[in-house]
Amino acid sequence: MELDKKDRRILFALDENAFQSLPELAKATGLSKQVIRYRMLDLTQKGILRRCCVIVNTPKIGLSFFKFYLKYKNVNKELEKEMIEFFDSNNNVGLVDTCDGRYDMYVGIWAHDTHELYSIYKSLFKDYGKFFEDITVSIVETAFNSKRGYLIGKYTSSEVPLFGGAVGQINIDETDKKILGLLSKDARMKLVDLARALKITPNAVSYRIKGIKANGVIQGARIVLDRNKFGYLTYKVLVKVDSFDETEVRRFIGYLTQHPNVIDIDLCMGQWNVEIDVEIENYQAFHQLMIQLRTEFSNLIKNYDSLLVFAEHTYSYYPMGK
Repeated sequence: MELDKKDRRILFALDENAFQSLPELAKATGLSKQVIRYRMLDLTQKGILRRCCVIVNTPKIGLSFFKFYLKYKNVNKELEKEMIEFFDSNNNVGLVDTCDGRYDMYVGIWAHDTHELYSIYKSLFKDYGKFFEDITVSIVETAFNSKRGYLIGKYTSSEVPLFGGAVGQINIDETDKKILGLLSKDARMKLVDLARALKITPNAVSYRIKGIKANGVIQGARIVLDRNKFGYLTYKVLVKVDSFDETEVRRFIGYLTQHPNVIDIDLCMGQWNVEIDVEIENYQAFHQLMIQLRTEFSNLIKNYDSLLVFAEHTYSYYPMGK
């Protein structure tokens, strides 16, 4: 299914800031509000635009992000489906992807500390651990967002931290948590609908959202796409760097965030140091991208593994709001 230029402009504008109103989107895209409304509905009905999702800087509220990379052992499609549903049902799991390569699945988990992580680990793998021959942990320190420049055929110009850094001590109450949960499902949810769900006034909702944004817990909102619907491939690249030269690492991040096909960059600890998410038209283009990276950063990249992502089953920055 092809995306035309108008669809691409709308999706790119939403990817930059999914909180934008219809008049703001009209100004950003040069299209009318009526055209944008119709096309967004069409993209949603076709399954291309799955939803708009709030970006929560979870370390601000005391949460760190971890990933379990899993290699199957005697897993059929029925068992895989059962495990995906089970992992997704856990309120700390915000990411479940199935893939091909060194690993067959990876699961993203938010936890307050390693003690809680271990408790979640035991609950997830008590019954299913026997079906994995390898479980590798990656600890994400900082995640960066790179805009989908490929939608409009342009390189992007800046890096935007999604979440990470030192774990903070900002306290949010139950109502704020419910707001984050609702916006995780639909970042464009209207104030009146939020107010109805929360049983408070729209003014109270607006005040609370402004406060959550002001303290840095809400970093913005982005789109969640089904790339398979328009023929793009998704790769996860696990990079082991040869040094921790901050200048060179920073140059590497800057290069990646400007590339139109690089979507996310995670700095992490574990068997590799950088994770790169790529959305790209075909394997040949992906191969050329990796040649570019190995050439430009030959002194930094020690080795890498690439995973071809089949499906993104779960995606949320605030899974506690399920």
